[in-house]
Amino acid sequence: MIVMRNLRGLFVFALLLPASLGSGAVAQESHDHNEVSAGAPVTLGKATRWSDPKTWPNGKVPAKGDAVTIDRGMNVILDVNPPELRSLTIDGKLSFADDLDIGLETEWIYLRRGELQIGSEAKPFRHKATITLTDNVPNEDINTMGDRGILNMGGTLNLHGDRKNAWTKLANTADAGSNKIEVLDASEWRKGDRIVLASTDFNPRQAEERTIIAISGNAITLDRPLEYMHFGKITYGVDERGEVGLLTRNIKVQASDDAEKTYFGGHIMAMAGAKMYVSGVELYRMGQNMHLARYPIHWHIIGKASGQYIENASIHDTYSRCVTVHGTDDVRVENNVTFNTV
Repeated sequence: MIVMRNLRGLFVFALLLPASLGSGAVAQESHDHNEVSAGAPVTLGKATRWSDPKTWPNGKVPAKGDAVTIDRGMNVILDVNPPELRSLTIDGKLSFADDLDIGLETEWIYLRRGELQIGSEAKPFRHKATITLTDNVPNEDINTMGDRGILNMGGTLNLHGDRKNAWTKLANTADAGSNKIEVLDASEWRKGDRIVLASTDFNPRQAEERTIIAISGNAITLDRPLEYMHFGKITYGVDERGEVGLLTRNIKVQASDDAEKTYFGGHIMAMAGAKMYVSGVELYRMGQNMHLARYPIHWHIIGKASGQYIENASIHDTYSRCVTVHGTDDVRVENNVTFNTV
């Protein structure tokens, strides 16, 4: 399901995402990139913890403002909430420990040839992980990929959250003035989650975002009453039930809140030789308005990308599109929700 609304209130609409996209999905820019990293496969050493001074070549745990590099062969587990970093370059591997909630704040993450892993397909991440991309040093350009992003030049991005039920439909009409709705399937949804009800009117501005304050089976209580009616019936065999999308995920990649004024959010970009496997992730305040090739998540002229995907994700309050697949074949884009997008 997609629900989009211009930040200036110009439009809202809903539709289903296709199961897969090829090179023709979005192919408007053309760029040359002289440097592609790759090289021999990375051989990793024994896993060590970020919090252990012995992990680091200088014997010191990274401090606030440090430009951190995880060298080739290093296999580091992030087991603490580090101070805000200047940058993070990964030539080895960084994985998040799944025994605590973790926040990582940095200007950018450069996957030169290494891997960033939060959860796996077989074992999705269960705690909360938040990556916040700052913009304290403007106008950087990391190997033609700009800044304020997860910049993947030949590495691997593995992000696997614990939510699969991305959207459902109303079971009954939700009346204006009511703070209760019933949906077809609220499995995995929880108290405190943010949801969006798509407009079922000719006026696309009637999409509404709410917070779940109570849930029992498929019956949901909202934090405040609805302003509009949302239709929830099958009429003469036509399914006109409004969609309801889940915005909350336990893995979140976001720009810091200054992006709300500048429309210069974060971005995730994969170049030739890079791989991205993204499931159950929330992208918030992403995309860089009026900047070509700086989208919330972007496969950029990779060619064949069989097996790569973004699924069960939430992409909302963004500033330049949602999912962009450019000059790339066989990426799977499935069961995602987007909302409030320029």
